[in-house]
Amino acid sequence: MADEYIFKNPLFPIDERVKNLLSLLTLEEKIKLLPTRQAPIPRLDIREFHIGGESAHGVAWLGKATVFPQPIGLVSSFDRDLMKKIGEVVSLEARAYYYMRGKIGGLMLWAPTVDMERDPRWGRMEEGYGEDPYLAGEMASAYIQGMQGDDEVYLKTAMTPKHFFANNNEKDRDKFSANIDPRNMYEYYLDVFRRVIEKGKAMGIMTAYNAVNGVPCIVNPIVKKVLKEKFGLSGYVVTDAADFSQTVTSHKTFDNHYETMAYALKAGIDAFTDDPDLVIESAWKALERGLITEEDIDRAVFNTLRVRFRLGEFDEEISKKFYVSPNKICDKEHSQLAYQSALKSIVLLKNQNKFLPINKEKINNIAVIGPLANKNYNDWYSGTYPYKVSILQGIVNRLYNKEIKYYDSYDIIAIKSVKNNKYLRVIESEISPLWAISEEIGPREKFRFIDWGWGNKSLQSLANNKYLTCDDSNFSILSASEEVFGWFVKELFQIDSLGDGTFYIKTWHGKYLYIDEENGNLIKFKDSFENLPEEKFIIEKLEDGIEKSCNIAKESDLVVLCVGNNPLVNGREGEDRVDIVLPDHQEKLVREIYKVNPNTVLLIISSYPYAINWAKEHIPAILWSSHGGQEMGNAIADVLIGNYSPAGRLCITWYKSVNDIPPMTDYDVIRGKRTYMYFDKEPLFPFGHGLSYTEFEYSNLFLNSKNYGIKDEIRLSFEIRNVGDMDSDEVPQVYVRAINSKIKRPKLQLKGFQRIFIPKGEKVKVEFTVPVSELFIWDVRKEKYLVEKGEYEILVGASSEDIRLRGRIYVGGEEIEDRDPFERIKAFNFDDGYNLVFNTKRNWEETYVIFPKEDSWILFQDLNFYRPSQRIRMEISTTKNSKMFLYFSKIDKEFSFDVIDTFNEWEEIVFVLDENILGKQDMYIRGEKEVKINWLKFE
Repeated sequence: MADEYIFKNPLFPIDERVKNLLSLLTLEEKIKLLPTRQAPIPRLDIREFHIGGESAHGVAWLGKATVFPQPIGLVSSFDRDLMKKIGEVVSLEARAYYYMRGKIGGLMLWAPTVDMERDPRWGRMEEGYGEDPYLAGEMASAYIQGMQGDDEVYLKTAMTPKHFFANNNEKDRDKFSANIDPRNMYEYYLDVFRRVIEKGKAMGIMTAYNAVNGVPCIVNPIVKKVLKEKFGLSGYVVTDAADFSQTVTSHKTFDNHYETMAYALKAGIDAFTDDPDLVIESAWKALERGLITEEDIDRAVFNTLRVRFRLGEFDEEISKKFYVSPNKICDKEHSQLAYQSALKSIVLLKNQNKFLPINKEKINNIAVIGPLANKNYNDWYSGTYPYKVSILQGIVNRLYNKEIKYYDSYDIIAIKSVKNNKYLRVIESEISPLWAISEEIGPREKFRFIDWGWGNKSLQSLANNKYLTCDDSNFSILSASEEVFGWFVKELFQIDSLGDGTFYIKTWHGKYLYIDEENGNLIKFKDSFENLPEEKFIIEKLEDGIEKSCNIAKESDLVVLCVGNNPLVNGREGEDRVDIVLPDHQEKLVREIYKVNPNTVLLIISSYPYAINWAKEHIPAILWSSHGGQEMGNAIADVLIGNYSPAGRLCITWYKSVNDIPPMTDYDVIRGKRTYMYFDKEPLFPFGHGLSYTEFEYSNLFLNSKNYGIKDEIRLSFEIRNVGDMDSDEVPQVYVRAINSKIKRPKLQLKGFQRIFIPKGEKVKVEFTVPVSELFIWDVRKEKYLVEKGEYEILVGASSEDIRLRGRIYVGGEEIEDRDPFERIKAFNFDDGYNLVFNTKRNWEETYVIFPKEDSWILFQDLNFYRPSQRIRMEISTTKNSKMFLYFSKIDKEFSFDVIDTFNEWEEIVFVLDENILGKQDMYIRGEKEVKINWLKFE
């Protein structure tokens, strides 16, 4: 009997204990462990366990917890130590909730979000770690290390970075396929996952909803081959919520769920976040049809159980060791760290003529104006705030002896029904119906008109301070919501003119408001608009919000103008932004306020960058913060008055216009010239940018050598002196660029950063170590990582465009070899291309190239024809008779061939050229629309 229960004996190695437990489980019991809601096994005293939980910037959805700034803000601190400390605090609170909730879950957490933020329109920008894989990998790894702890065996929590991979557009995310060529894949999209596994030791990875090159990530063999075998993931892989079923319903990859189960298990998926009954039923059907074996199930269950063991679930002594009392949640030390995090996340974008910090002695009255001035918003993955400090409250806390006036800038309106000529009214209750019953306008008839931009508006009653929302149970409108918030944001309306002075009002889900005279003139909603009087309303502006704001501003010594976004409106999970400018109301507000009072500091509180071109040119001082957690207001106030010198840095390029970046669904960072690494225009603010209240001088760059081998380390040092008049942090950044590379390389690439404190007047020596292996590229010709031989430049500076020091080195790496045209060359491994689509054969192994347009082409460089050839063999598929065209760099002609219809089947076709090809050649291939190429070789 003792041997049967090795799994309960902590003296045995964990892998042996997991194997022992697996041997004791029935097949039925093992299958019930495939869903993320893992079933209990009473006969072995194993409790139910839930895999999952959110902890993007604090414990979410379980109750009050310390709320830190959004991840995009935390990453802008460029402070690894801070990230680790935050991880330690969040893990403590997660542990406390774990014990409070009966130890059934909340430790295998789904964070951080490390999808590369290649496009500022992405709806989930707030969750991400920036546009650079090195920065994201370093900062996410620090957070993971803090969350998981330093014990070699046992974990405080098990972190699950997401979403693997190329998950960077919300529209059609459950059916979209991203086109990713090998270099973009290995040098950009996969690299951050490698880093969080190798350095962060992340225990899990969550797959993405989307497909890559035609293969849904949930069934993509790259999960096993790259995450587990190449990168060395030792934990588990879990699917995103409902993605298992969506592979059938949205991607339509299979006709049934048991095939999804089979391919997912074979690909390396270990746990399924979906209806447990569906997961279990599908596993049984896959087994019955011989698509999987019990060994496939064992492998998946072993991986999740192993993590549960490492969390101490089966060791009472470890459980006691990691015990955290509920009173640690939201304690004072945690709040202090939230404050420090908010301080360090703030980025000073502009400070003309040292406009900031505020000279408190010269300021008597301050106008605090704007939609974000008295708001501290939740995002979808926020915890429940224990308290909130808005910017207004923070300024009051710090400048309580000054006269401070506030206005949110919104219009006040009344709404009248065309049908009965009565005003809409609510009453002063927690939940009030909306009636069209008032003859005159009083407090109950007044609404704050909130214009979020892009057609989205909200109405807040001045009578009960609640937002109008939709009650779908009886199709009525209520004044009932505390906030504009929810997975479905029911407080959003479209209010559009009919051109005759009247308006229709449409709900968040496309229904139309009308007055129901048969039910006491209640305002309800219905499916269609019939142009009837009961569907029309008149909007009367009672107070112009911008005008009132300007009246306050012009009577003030200083204006603190607060603009930005609500994280649940115009860009969020499920919704990308359509543009990157400020909403019209806010853009107008900025310009009008500056007109009446140029002594304005602009605060942008947002989940993403904005194209604030006019503001950059005119406003003297601009600060950016993400939605900065519970202490945001205190932190911003301390920065404004100079109690702290800001030193945050942008983790993403701020562009001047959406026209400067490719379409949202273009995932080609290299050819699309995305991110600071490839962008060839002038940004609004560059990656790594951030000012402080002092100045720094960089000097004396020293490199430990001028020549390096592949296994060497580049050790460099330099000095930074604070030559200003204020103590401050500085964030030196080390970039590298290849000189005269054989392929297109980044303009420069981040390979080191530190956040260091330098008192005024003092000088510090800063040291960095950059492994030569960090200079890698993906060699498409040999399908491997490679450090290219040649010269490189080391660049040191305060941002990607503020380079202060430079040095050159030589790396004795490998050469990118010429191609052998007589060996099979995968079409997917091209050197360059244009207007291409990629798909993958049903074996999920062979990715091929599709020419979707007549101008599509692929290029293969450095083909070494060491013997003459006139024959090229290709594996091709078409659906009609087509043509192919070849062009060689040293032959002044184009070769064309007829391609017969293969009826969408793959066929090997030999084309004969009318002259020999010899010597080193670059070869372009162009095909007519919808021609597909898998591979080619010369004979």
